[in-house]
Amino acid sequence: MTSIRSEFQTKGINDAGQSVDEFEAPDISPQEQAEHTAQRTAAALESTKLIEIVEVKAAPGQVHMLGRVRKDNERPFMDLVVWPILRAMEHSDADGFVGKQFFLKNGAGKYGWVISFASNNLKNAAYAVAESLDPAVPRVEVMESPLQGQGSPQSGGQGSGRKGASPVK
Repeated sequence: MTSIRSEFQTKGINDAGQSVDEFEAPDISPQEQAEHTAQRTAAALESTKLIEIVEVKAAPGQVHMLGRVRKDNERPFMDLVVWPILRAMEHSDADGFVGKQFFLKNGAGKYGWVISFASNNLKNAAYAVAESLDPAVPRVEVMESPLQGQGSPQSGGQGSGRKGASPVK
């Protein structure tokens, strides 16, 4: 299994045989970088299928996300998302917060989960958070898949009704 960090730091050559080291990314503002990082982190969180991110805010050096977690998913969310994120923040230079935010919506009390972190190196902090979520992402394994295309060849022609190989006479 490849980690998120290794996927983003892969070096190689393009289709024309040129080294990717020869190309530079376009300059983007710190705000654009923070927004991109926030969106990628939100996508990593949603890939766990335990939270639906409804609001993403970013500023240079910080990311704030608000999401919904179904009542029956709260325990797995705590075990597979919250605790690993807090451990990742503890072992990186990120300062963060994970908790509930309460508010009124149409006169009714509601709450959402807040995941927020800040760092001088936002990219590395986001990688640490995303990598901590890897065990929570459901794995899909295809055991069998039908083949597309024409059926198997018929011995003796299709009119004979026989399938497969036959001895040659």
